[in-house]
Amino acid sequence: MPFAAGSLTVASSNGLTTWRTPRQIAQSRDTVVVCVQVTGQAAFRTNGREALLRSGDLVLIDSAVANKTATAIQSKVILVEFKRRAVEARLGRLAQWTTRRVDGSNGAGAIVSNFIQSLPRQIPLVSDAAQNQIAHQLIDLFALALTEGESMASAQSSGRLVSLLRLKSVIDANLTNASVTCEDLAASAGISVRYANQLLDDEHTSLQRLLFSRRIAKCQDVLSDPMQMHRQISEIAYSWGFGDVSHFGRLFKSMTGVTPRTFRKQALERAAPR
Repeated sequence: MPFAAGSLTVASSNGLTTWRTPRQIAQSRDTVVVCVQVTGQAAFRTNGREALLRSGDLVLIDSAVANKTATAIQSKVILVEFKRRAVEARLGRLAQWTTRRVDGSNGAGAIVSNFIQSLPRQIPLVSDAAQNQIAHQLIDLFALALTEGESMASAQSSGRLVSLLRLKSVIDANLTNASVTCEDLAASAGISVRYANQLLDDEHTSLQRLLFSRRIAKCQDVLSDPMQMHRQISEIAYSWGFGDVSHFGRLFKSMTGVTPRTFRKQALERAAPR
């Protein structure tokens, strides 16, 4: 079923082994998949790395890389597909995180596992805008679950990732705060502005640009929601921390390629029943 900008699939199998063909890889290079083992067992292999999943466990699979999957009898999984860019915004380069088993029996892994297992029942009941917000939060939660299981040998890289996730959490908490500064955000995350920008440099962004892009994304969610057609564009901009409507309009067009008014019109046309 469709879920935010990706999809959600529930799959069952009995002792099945599958490989991704070059054609399949070419068609899905811009996506990654979070897999939750609901029942039974499955083994995922990529580039010599193997993750053996039992009931509740999770793993991140890169759709652009050749991989092999072997399932046991009565195996059931939930596959949540995300846009690569959205996941890389939280985790950076994905190679170090793919095909790593995340324990779904306790801690953050259990929270994410239970959350994902509830999605097939609940997603049809929520709006597209709500699905987008849920997807953003789900990626952040999964990133935390990954870092929670890291060993001491990778403590330094985990420390950078934890700092990055904390910084992004602070940004998300201040999206509606029109008076917040980059200095305020960095201080709340316990780091300097310089270090914040160093953390974000690998993602080809900066603290200020990330703040603006997150706000623009929230405005996009509202503008594409048929239930919020009554709201003025200026009011939406103000509600998400923009103090100058003209600046908001220029920034929105530079990031999306269209004006807020055109974006709303196109989004509502796509959502209209045929």
